[in-house]
Amino acid sequence: MPKLSALCRLFARLLLAAGAVLAAAPAYSGGSWQWHLTPFVLAPSIESTTELGRTGGDVEIDAGDAFGQLQAGGMLQFEGFHSSNFGFRLRYSILDADADGAGSGGAAAVRFDQNLGEAVVAYRFDRGVAQLEVFGGVRHWDVDVAASLPGGTLHRGADWSDVIAGMRWERRLSEDLSLALEGDISLAGGSEDSWSAMGGVIYDRWEQASVYVMCRGLGVEFQEGTPGTVGFFRHDAVTYSLLAGVGFRF
Repeated sequence: MPKLSALCRLFARLLLAAGAVLAAAPAYSGGSWQWHLTPFVLAPSIESTTELGRTGGDVEIDAGDAFGQLQAGGMLQFEGFHSSNFGFRLRYSILDADADGAGSGGAAAVRFDQNLGEAVVAYRFDRGVAQLEVFGGVRHWDVDVAASLPGGTLHRGADWSDVIAGMRWERRLSEDLSLALEGDISLAGGSEDSWSAMGGVIYDRWEQASVYVMCRGLGVEFQEGTPGTVGFFRHDAVTYSLLAGVGFRF
């Protein structure tokens, strides 16, 4: 049950990160918290160059056939902000998909599993119709790739964490509609480089619920082991996703 144990490790790290976020948040005797829970579904487009041991190749899934190849895909977001403008955000996303790849051994059927956990502390600067947020925290990756080659199935994977920092900007366009833009980069950690950029609209039609339509780009460059050896794993990927969700305030 290697996949199950990897997921358990990821959940344990997310719980530890959540505890650290809450411990770092200031304790106030006054004021109040507002909580948001938002489940998203996603339609992805993936471009990946992956090396598994001595085998290298490209994996691509385009948005046109994403639903045909996607086994599971979504993101759950939970955030809390205090009236002092301090807060936190937790995200957990999964992407399990099948794709056709090409490498040194010829064509291959590729199974791509990516689980992502994020925990950040944030502060908001509220200026009426516009709102600027700065945040910092941790993004944890858990990636597994299995390629079915003519000589058998080759499986490699890794999990690692990156320290991230970024900004989020939101502006109200009308009474019910807002524009949101967000971006971050990695400052240190297991990746050679990673980044995230997201933007879209928020429709605040109901008092306790909002509709989100967002686009997200997520890039990473990672390698582990010695090139040319059996245990080498390299994963350079950019994932573009269309996300749709409903956020609940309480």
